[in-house]
Amino acid sequence: MYITIATESVALSLCKQHGKTFNRLRRFFSIRIVRSAGARVNLSGSIDADTDILIVNHQSMTDIFSLEEVVGNDVRFVGRTGIMDRWPVSRIVNLVGHITVDQKDRRAIIKLLKDVKVCKGKKVIIFPEGTRSQTGKIEPFEPGTKILVEKLKLKAQPVVIKNILSIYNESNKSATSGTIEIEALPPVNIQEGWYEKAHQDMSNAYQQ
Repeated sequence: MYITIATESVALSLCKQHGKTFNRLRRFFSIRIVRSAGARVNLSGSIDADTDILIVNHQSMTDIFSLEEVVGNDVRFVGRTGIMDRWPVSRIVNLVGHITVDQKDRRAIIKLLKDVKVCKGKKVIIFPEGTRSQTGKIEPFEPGTKILVEKLKLKAQPVVIKNILSIYNESNKSATSGTIEIEALPPVNIQEGWYEKAHQDMSNAYQQ
Protein backbone atom coordinates (compact mmCIF):
# COMPACT_ATOMS: atom_id res chain seq x y z
CA MET A 1 0.00 0.00 0.00
CA TYR A 2 2.71 2.48 0.97
CA ILE A 3 4.69 1.65 -2.18
CA THR A 4 1.59 2.42 -4.24
CA ILE A 5 1.06 5.72 -2.38
CA ALA A 6 4.68 6.70 -2.98
CA THR A 7 4.36 5.83 -6.67
CA GLU A 8 1.23 7.98 -6.92
CA SER A 9 3.00 10.96 -5.36
CA VAL A 10 5.73 10.74 -8.01
CA ALA A 11 3.31 10.16 -10.90
CA LEU A 12 1.06 13.10 -9.99
CA SER A 13 4.04 15.44 -9.62
CA LEU A 14 4.87 14.79 -13.29
CA CYS A 15 1.42 15.86 -14.53
CA LYS A 16 -0.41 19.16 -14.88
CA GLN A 17 -2.47 19.60 -11.72
CA HIS A 18 -6.09 18.54 -12.20
CA GLY A 19 -5.60 17.93 -15.91
CA LYS A 20 -7.08 14.89 -17.64
CA THR A 21 -4.02 12.70 -17.04
CA PHE A 22 -3.69 13.91 -13.43
CA ASN A 23 -7.31 12.99 -12.66
CA ARG A 24 -7.08 9.63 -14.40
CA LEU A 25 -3.94 8.72 -12.48
CA ARG A 26 -5.44 9.88 -9.21
CA ARG A 27 -8.46 7.61 -9.66
CA PHE A 28 -6.31 4.71 -10.91
CA PHE A 29 -4.05 4.86 -7.86
CA SER A 30 -6.94 5.31 -5.39
CA ILE A 31 -8.43 2.05 -6.64
CA ARG A 32 -5.04 0.30 -6.69
CA ILE A 33 -4.32 1.36 -3.09
CA VAL A 34 -7.60 -0.17 -1.91
CA ARG A 35 -6.97 -3.35 -3.92
CA SER A 36 -3.45 -3.62 -2.51
CA ALA A 37 -5.05 -4.00 0.92
CA GLY A 38 -7.13 -6.87 -0.48
CA ALA A 39 -10.35 -4.86 -0.47
CA ARG A 40 -13.21 -3.97 -2.76
CA VAL A 41 -15.79 -1.26 -2.14
CA ASN A 42 -19.58 -1.38 -2.23
CA LEU A 43 -21.70 1.78 -1.99
CA SER A 44 -25.31 1.60 -0.81
CA GLY A 45 -27.55 4.62 -0.99
CA SER A 46 -26.68 7.63 -3.11
CA ILE A 47 -24.72 10.83 -2.65
CA ASP A 48 -26.64 13.89 -3.86
CA ALA A 49 -24.96 15.80 -6.67
CA ASP A 50 -25.39 19.11 -4.82
CA THR A 51 -24.06 17.90 -1.46
CA ASP A 52 -21.33 20.26 -0.20
CA ILE A 53 -19.85 18.23 2.64
CA LEU A 54 -19.81 14.57 3.58
CA ILE A 55 -19.67 13.75 7.29
CA VAL A 56 -17.86 10.41 7.60
CA ASN A 57 -16.63 8.13 10.40
CA HIS A 58 -12.89 7.45 10.36
CA GLN A 59 -11.00 4.22 11.08
CA SER A 60 -7.97 4.03 8.81
CA MET A 61 -6.09 5.71 5.97
CA THR A 62 -7.89 3.35 3.59
CA ASP A 63 -11.09 5.33 4.30
CA ILE A 64 -9.79 8.15 2.10
CA PHE A 65 -9.00 6.04 -0.93
CA SER A 66 -12.20 3.99 -0.58
CA LEU A 67 -14.24 7.20 -0.60
CA GLU A 68 -12.35 8.53 -3.62
CA GLU A 69 -13.26 5.35 -5.48
CA VAL A 70 -17.01 5.77 -4.96
CA VAL A 71 -17.31 9.58 -4.86
CA GLY A 72 -14.79 10.44 -7.60
CA ASN A 73 -11.92 12.86 -8.01
CA ASP A 74 -13.78 16.06 -7.28
CA VAL A 75 -13.34 15.79 -3.50
CA ARG A 76 -11.19 17.48 -0.90
CA PHE A 77 -10.44 15.84 2.44
CA VAL A 78 -10.00 17.61 5.75
CA GLY A 79 -7.24 15.98 7.81
CA ARG A 80 -5.06 16.91 10.72
CA THR A 81 -1.41 17.80 10.60
CA GLY A 82 0.91 15.08 11.85
CA ILE A 83 -0.59 12.61 9.37
CA MET A 84 -1.44 14.58 6.25
CA ASP A 85 1.95 16.31 6.25
CA ARG A 86 4.08 13.16 6.23
CA TRP A 87 5.71 11.98 3.01
CA PRO A 88 4.54 10.41 0.71
CA VAL A 89 0.97 11.34 1.71
CA SER A 90 1.97 15.01 2.09
CA ARG A 91 2.98 15.22 -1.56
CA ILE A 92 -0.44 14.01 -2.70
CA VAL A 93 -2.16 16.36 -0.22
CA ASN A 94 -0.31 19.36 -1.65
CA LEU A 95 -0.80 18.40 -5.29
CA VAL A 96 -4.52 17.67 -4.96
CA GLY A 97 -5.29 20.54 -2.58
CA HIS A 98 -6.64 18.66 0.44
CA ILE A 99 -7.15 20.69 3.63
CA THR A 100 -5.00 20.28 6.73
CA VAL A 101 -5.89 21.42 10.23
CA ASP A 102 -3.55 21.96 13.16
CA GLN A 103 -5.69 20.93 16.13
CA LYS A 104 -3.29 22.68 18.52
CA ASP A 105 -3.90 26.05 16.87
CA ARG A 106 -6.76 27.99 18.48
CA ARG A 107 -7.32 29.78 15.16
CA ALA A 108 -7.62 26.53 13.22
CA ILE A 109 -11.38 26.89 12.75
CA ILE A 110 -10.90 30.26 11.03
CA LYS A 111 -8.44 28.75 8.55
CA LEU A 112 -10.78 25.79 8.03
CA LEU A 113 -13.72 28.06 7.23
CA LYS A 114 -11.63 29.93 4.65
CA ASP A 115 -10.22 26.74 3.07
CA VAL A 116 -13.62 25.06 2.77
CA LYS A 117 -15.19 28.22 1.32
CA VAL A 118 -12.55 28.15 -1.44
CA CYS A 119 -13.63 24.59 -2.26
CA LYS A 120 -17.13 25.68 -3.28
CA GLY A 121 -18.40 23.42 -6.05
CA LYS A 122 -16.42 20.44 -4.81
CA LYS A 123 -17.35 17.86 -2.21
CA VAL A 124 -15.50 18.28 1.06
CA ILE A 125 -15.09 15.15 3.20
CA ILE A 126 -14.60 15.62 6.94
CA PHE A 127 -14.12 13.18 9.80
CA PRO A 128 -15.90 14.79 12.80
CA GLU A 129 -14.50 12.34 15.37
CA GLY A 130 -11.18 14.15 14.91
CA THR A 131 -9.16 10.94 14.98
CA ARG A 132 -9.27 7.33 13.85
CA SER A 133 -11.55 5.13 15.94
CA GLN A 134 -10.26 1.64 16.69
CA THR A 135 -13.00 0.79 19.20
CA GLY A 136 -15.61 -0.62 16.85
CA LYS A 137 -17.96 2.32 17.39
CA ILE A 138 -18.35 5.89 16.21
CA GLU A 139 -16.75 8.20 18.77
CA PRO A 140 -18.29 11.53 19.90
CA PHE A 141 -18.09 14.32 17.33
CA GLU A 142 -15.93 17.38 17.85
CA PRO A 143 -17.67 20.78 17.39
CA GLY A 144 -15.71 21.96 14.32
CA THR A 145 -17.90 20.24 11.72
CA LYS A 146 -21.09 21.71 13.23
CA ILE A 147 -19.61 25.22 13.13
CA LEU A 148 -18.45 24.68 9.55
CA VAL A 149 -21.83 23.51 8.25
CA GLU A 150 -23.84 26.21 10.01
CA LYS A 151 -21.53 29.15 9.31
CA LEU A 152 -21.14 28.37 5.59
CA LYS A 153 -24.71 27.07 5.21
CA LEU A 154 -23.49 23.84 3.61
CA LYS A 155 -25.63 20.95 2.46
CA ALA A 156 -24.32 18.08 4.60
CA GLN A 157 -24.77 14.35 4.10
CA PRO A 158 -23.64 11.62 6.53
CA VAL A 159 -21.74 8.62 5.15
CA VAL A 160 -20.89 5.50 7.15
CA ILE A 161 -17.93 3.22 6.45
CA LYS A 162 -18.38 -0.28 7.85
CA ASN A 163 -16.20 -3.33 8.57
CA ILE A 164 -12.99 -1.74 7.33
CA LEU A 165 -11.03 -2.79 10.43
CA SER A 166 -11.69 -6.45 9.69
CA ILE A 167 -10.11 -5.95 6.25
CA TYR A 168 -7.31 -3.47 6.92
CA ASN A 169 -6.17 -2.82 10.48
CA GLU A 170 -3.37 -0.27 10.78
CA SER A 171 -2.80 -0.98 14.48
CA ASN A 172 -2.21 -4.68 13.88
CA LYS A 173 -0.56 -4.10 10.48
CA SER A 174 -2.82 -6.79 9.04
CA ALA A 175 -4.94 -7.07 5.91
CA THR A 176 -7.39 -9.68 4.64
CA SER A 177 -9.57 -9.82 1.54
CA GLY A 178 -13.08 -8.48 1.85
CA THR A 179 -15.59 -5.81 0.89
CA ILE A 180 -15.67 -2.36 2.47
CA GLU A 181 -19.29 -1.31 2.86
CA ILE A 182 -20.03 2.40 2.48
CA GLU A 183 -23.56 3.61 3.21
CA ALA A 184 -24.76 7.08 2.22
CA LEU A 185 -27.52 8.35 4.54
CA PRO A 186 -30.02 11.07 3.56
CA PRO A 187 -28.82 14.69 3.75
CA VAL A 188 -29.34 16.33 7.13
CA ASN A 189 -32.01 18.89 7.88
CA ILE A 190 -30.19 21.76 9.61
CA GLN A 191 -32.27 22.52 12.68
CA GLU A 192 -31.87 22.34 16.46
CA GLY A 193 -30.13 19.10 17.42
CA TRP A 194 -29.18 18.10 13.87
CA TYR A 195 -25.57 17.34 14.75
CA GLU A 196 -26.48 15.00 17.59
CA LYS A 197 -29.08 13.31 15.36
CA ALA A 198 -26.49 12.81 12.61
CA HIS A 199 -24.20 11.09 15.11
CA GLN A 200 -27.02 8.85 16.31
CA ASP A 201 -28.15 7.97 12.78
CA MET A 202 -24.59 7.14 11.78
CA SER A 203 -24.07 5.03 14.91
CA ASN A 204 -27.25 3.10 14.20
CA ALA A 205 -26.25 2.47 10.59
CA TYR A 206 -22.75 1.43 11.67
CA GLN A 207 -24.11 -1.20 14.06
CA GLN A 208 -26.48 -2.75 11.50
